[in-house]
Amino acid sequence: MGEVAQESPPRIGLALSGGGIRAAVFHLGVLQHLAGAGLLESVSHISTVSGGSLVTGAIFACSGNRWPTSSEFLETVYPSIRTTLTTGDLLSFRALGIGGILRENIRIASHRAHVLSGLLRRRWGVEMKISDLPGTPVWYINTTCVETGKNWRFSQRSMGDWRFGTHYSPGVAVSDAIAASAAVPYAIGALTLTLPLHGWWETDPATKEPIKEIKLPRRKVHLWDGGAYENMALEALYKPTGGLQGCDILIGSDASGPLGEPKSMLRSLATGRLASPRLFDIASDQIRSLRSRMLMKAIEGKEIEGYLIRLGAPARKFDRKLAEAGEYLTDEASKTCLYYPTTLTKIETSDFDLIARHGSETARLTIGTYSTNPHLRSRTIAHPLHNQQEP
Repeated sequence: MGEVAQESPPRIGLALSGGGIRAAVFHLGVLQHLAGAGLLESVSHISTVSGGSLVTGAIFACSGNRWPTSSEFLETVYPSIRTTLTTGDLLSFRALGIGGILRENIRIASHRAHVLSGLLRRRWGVEMKISDLPGTPVWYINTTCVETGKNWRFSQRSMGDWRFGTHYSPGVAVSDAIAASAAVPYAIGALTLTLPLHGWWETDPATKEPIKEIKLPRRKVHLWDGGAYENMALEALYKPTGGLQGCDILIGSDASGPLGEPKSMLRSLATGRLASPRLFDIASDQIRSLRSRMLMKAIEGKEIEGYLIRLGAPARKFDRKLAEAGEYLTDEASKTCLYYPTTLTKIETSDFDLIARHGSETARLTIGTYSTNPHLRSRTIAHPLHNQQEP
């Protein structure tokens, strides 16, 4: 009898939302769980916004510009990023130092996104170009083009948006793309990107295939936070009319915070928090709600296989008995994670461990509760939670 061909493992697409350092740490916890279950090797596509872009850039930088194996992530990448995030600010006056403040005194006032890009290179070692990224997994860095109002997307193969055009040889620095993805309107401000003169194509909005070469519409564009368009980074991997894009399973990690009360811009900047006008916050929250509902409808209707891992979800929502037995974080601790401020400043080690643990637990509970996929479920259920102290 001939050998039975083994079925290939399903391709996993990761959508990592925005939310500053809070989101970066929550996503690290989700990835920690997936790595413990040996699932990072199955990741085929990654789509990121803001905090998701920051942490993915840090992961590639720590791994020699490639996606790490599950064991590499647990043994090297996770501890290294934990040290980086708990020992210094990313974007603040403290991060620049006295000399940096004097050197960047004009740029910090009007070009903060470019300052952030420089800090990513110097402090985090994010020195590669977009075109140098590996072909697998495909990493989409999402921003918002001020001129077109569309999702301007960077990947190893291309950059642009469907209205402006697409360029297939992006020589942009990864740090610039990440800084644009995290450039919260009015708090950090848009990143100005000077574009190559030639090589622009009109593409089919449905298939993304090139139709004809076009003249460059303008020499510069201004790119804002991808969250201004869509903070959950879903569009590159899931379309309501077209299903999943390039993957078999979608795992969304949503570390968005609640709308909350109006914030003072000056007070927020003084404390290192990322603030923006109330209208932007309201619009972003509404977009997130609509996207979440569309995704969950598709998941619950079995149109796609997907899992939405949400910051702040209490353990008792999934397993009341184990939650009450103290196996997971308390409801109060989960809510503490949800209300951690959106900043780009240093996070205390205790807060890092709390939010990362919440991400790991919520990933295990979400996938373990809802998955019927043998490959995913067996690995998730079999993998125990990391033993961390109850805060």
